[in-house]
Amino acid sequence: MNNLHYISDVTFYSNNMKEAIVKHHTLPLWTPYYYSGRPLFAQPEYYFIDFNLLLILLTGNVNIGMNFSVIIHLFLAGLGMYYLVLMLSSSRKAAFISALLYMFNGFVHTFVVPGNIMIMEGYSLIPFIFLFTVRALKNKEFIFNSIMAGLFAAFLIFVGGVIYIPYIFLLIMVYSVIYVIDKNILNRFLKLLIVGVLIFAVGFGISAVKLLPGLEFIELSNRGIGLPYQEYLGEPIKINNFGFAFITNVFLSGDHISAAIGIAGIILLIFSLSRIKNKLILFSAITIILSLLISTDSFLTKILFNVPIFNQVRHVERSIFMFAFASSILAGFGFVYLESFLDKYKRVNKNIIFSIIILLILSELFLLQMGPESTKVLKPDDIPILDYMSKDKSQFRIINQALTNLIGATGYNYYSQFGISELKGGSGIWFNDYIEYLTIAQYKPAKFWGVLNVKYVIKDANSSEEGLSYVGKFKECSDNCEIREAWGPYLYKNEMFLPRYYVVPNSILIAGDNTQVRQLVYNLMLKNLNPKSTVLIEGAKINDYDINLLTKFNSMILVQGSIDQDSISKLREYKGRGGVIMPDILNNKNTISNEEISSLFNSTKGAFNEIKVSEYSNNKVVIDLNGEEGWLVASERLAYFPGWTSSINGNKKNIFEANNAISAIHLNGEKGKLIFEYSPDSFTKGKIISFITLIILFAYSGYLIYIKKFKSGDKNKA
Repeated sequence: MNNLHYISDVTFYSNNMKEAIVKHHTLPLWTPYYYSGRPLFAQPEYYFIDFNLLLILLTGNVNIGMNFSVIIHLFLAGLGMYYLVLMLSSSRKAAFISALLYMFNGFVHTFVVPGNIMIMEGYSLIPFIFLFTVRALKNKEFIFNSIMAGLFAAFLIFVGGVIYIPYIFLLIMVYSVIYVIDKNILNRFLKLLIVGVLIFAVGFGISAVKLLPGLEFIELSNRGIGLPYQEYLGEPIKINNFGFAFITNVFLSGDHISAAIGIAGIILLIFSLSRIKNKLILFSAITIILSLLISTDSFLTKILFNVPIFNQVRHVERSIFMFAFASSILAGFGFVYLESFLDKYKRVNKNIIFSIIILLILSELFLLQMGPESTKVLKPDDIPILDYMSKDKSQFRIINQALTNLIGATGYNYYSQFGISELKGGSGIWFNDYIEYLTIAQYKPAKFWGVLNVKYVIKDANSSEEGLSYVGKFKECSDNCEIREAWGPYLYKNEMFLPRYYVVPNSILIAGDNTQVRQLVYNLMLKNLNPKSTVLIEGAKINDYDINLLTKFNSMILVQGSIDQDSISKLREYKGRGGVIMPDILNNKNTISNEEISSLFNSTKGAFNEIKVSEYSNNKVVIDLNGEEGWLVASERLAYFPGWTSSINGNKKNIFEANNAISAIHLNGEKGKLIFEYSPDSFTKGKIISFITLIILFAYSGYLIYIKKFKSGDKNKA
């Protein structure tokens, strides 16, 4: 479909998933293909197990999987709402009306379909979660129904529908309060508590393999401390947009987002409000009010901003989906009450009335709507500038400056299919330290990009820049291109390009407070550092390192927070073994002059030695060592994410943060295989929890089958 999310985000992730599973028989826990490498599977809005993945594995075609997944989940959205309203109203006609409204309301047209598959899939599962939650509270078989509600909640996590989770909690809370208010309030509260625990246990247990890495990912990212209010707020619905947003997006004008259920739907909704004392109608009405308040920057929007789960979700106007959900239910009940009203008029054919209503709904919400636009699938080798770069068989990254933003779609979905990594990327979640590096890199781009293994630079205009040599102009995109920047058309080569893996003879430890260390490293990179001969290692307190490790550094620069009284003896021993300390606090110096800094870097002689990679996949890198000594510099983000380990012939090696963006380990002349491997504890723990939960559920299922057969056996004997 012709929108950026499908062409870029979903295609990129699906190709990563396909490559990892089919070629390397693993999950893409990590991707090397954008932002110079970062966790991928853990990103909450990306899917794990869904129809899209199944179809990709069955057909081998990412676009077929994507297209049919949308169709399947559109049907599932209607099916879930149909069975929910059928259970609540016992009317098939009412359920059918509700299903149509939920499938084709304005939210689907303005956000779900133009969003991405994960938005579609999550939306389709919401009625199922609510269906089994209500059944668990109303029926005697509450254990089975609670398990089913928990399973669908886990599926919501698996398909990447995390944007709905805070609002689903809100829906269930509202329903729970209405459910508990009864003559048997204590009994109802106890049942609600049991059902809630079961749903949470199953939902958390099954989804832990995806959920725990996702929580860790969020904590490390820009969302860890919550979003700024304006980003959380997004584009709230304005008063003059109410008609478009909530009534009809066909006969009233407006922009941005809508959840309109059409004129016929609104009339049925109003009809249902005559029975507001009905608890289900009261619940739906309260849900609509909440949706209106949250999506319009009201007092409730501001209150929820202070709630941890909510302040990590962007664009509160998306809460409008609660209106689509609740109004679909209300319209179904409205039809039930309309039918009961028409019972007074024997001559009125209710089937004809039903048919007219269906025709009106389909006309406004389907036939008169703008259908999803399609576009021709663009193959990577159709892009001339990419076709040229793909013939370079060395390992390198690129940066696309045709898009000036540091975050955005620049064509990484195409580049990755040729195994080419991009410095920038997409997604609304990023890591502040890396974006900071790219920002500062603009002062010395060729040098900073070279440290990140950038060999080629793509631009949309011909310009000269120090350190870049002109390669040529390639054919531009002649048709309507969603990602025009991917074509360039101007290509430059970075003369300060450095390999992905290489050994340098010199290292400098910068130790102390993290903020001051990073600032100093940037200053040294801008003014003094020659990355072809020296690597800057970011450290903390001197006491964190033993003397044998400290002697591996040619010199160290100390900033605030690096030492205490217990560090002096270690520093004396380090200096006695030939190490250089700046400032030389052992001689009562507290500052460093520019001349001393220049002298220090002038003494770092030698050049790098490139190291070839023998195996490279999403989660694993293997390098054959042949007695190299010094510091192996890996132009990778490994050290900045928990879960990466390195070992040589089974012996673990420490991975150090280097040059504020990459990684390094020390080599002592070992021979054999150096292996970098990514397996975060959050994924391992989540996998164990999910596996144990599955075993318990299978055991429970077996128990139910056994009891059922045992009882039927007794009956047969009788």
